[in-house]
Amino acid sequence: MSLRNLVILLSAFTIVIVGLFVVSQLMPGDIIQTSTFQILSNVLSLGLVLSSSLFSYLVMKQGKTSSRSSADANARAESFRNLQFIASNHTIVDFFDSLLIFIEPERYVERLRQTQDFKFYMREKGIDLEDVKENFDNYFFLTVKIPIRVVVGNAVSSIQFRKFRLDRADKMHNFVPCSGNFHALILYNDEEKRQEVSINLIVNKDSEFYTTDIINPFTKIKLNLTMHSFLGVAVTGWTELYFTNPQKLEKDGTNKYKINSSQFQIVGLPTLDNSVDV
Repeated sequence: MSLRNLVILLSAFTIVIVGLFVVSQLMPGDIIQTSTFQILSNVLSLGLVLSSSLFSYLVMKQGKTSSRSSADANARAESFRNLQFIASNHTIVDFFDSLLIFIEPERYVERLRQTQDFKFYMREKGIDLEDVKENFDNYFFLTVKIPIRVVVGNAVSSIQFRKFRLDRADKMHNFVPCSGNFHALILYNDEEKRQEVSINLIVNKDSEFYTTDIINPFTKIKLNLTMHSFLGVAVTGWTELYFTNPQKLEKDGTNKYKINSSQFQIVGLPTLDNSVDV
């Protein structure tokens, strides 16, 4: 019990004793002892009832305070465990080797025409998705593939891109998701024995972004992305990749860009996206 509660309880008992003393002094001497005893007993009983009630209230209040303190301590412990879990289970990937850009195979384009499902696509900023649906043949559908490797953690569950920018020497081309919850495909290249991220792009055929019969001289790419580990920990940031000596592969006309350097900048702290028992 706190000192404050103890003082209140003692004060209540003091009031009872003082009341008994005052009553005994004020009573006339000719009152029979039986009546005096009854009055004093009633006063004492009332005082004890009040004191007991106050004591019970203080005990209950102390219990509530202890419960709140215990709940706060449990919340702090849970928060600490979550921080430890996040620190131990986040994932960061690096992009390496070469970036490839090529026209999406016709069978996939035709399937897109039929399904109108653009959840795995990003469109060049300014393109109206409804116009793509109505005037499908006015657009190129391209695929970008970049090898990835895990540099922190064990495995990556998904990569969500919010912005995708390819730079030429004289112009920047910005892409945004066609749907709000865009996650790139993560594929395994059995021939190269590595994972690759695959991003599908939509561009107008009149755009300067991509010309099929030449090498398109991109110099840099900037990706705003969120990486998710298999245990639900998300890391958000941006990556920049720098290219030199672009090539055009004779086999299928793919544009290939050697990644000379890269940098990753985390934004904020890793967070726990899903409810995970730790």
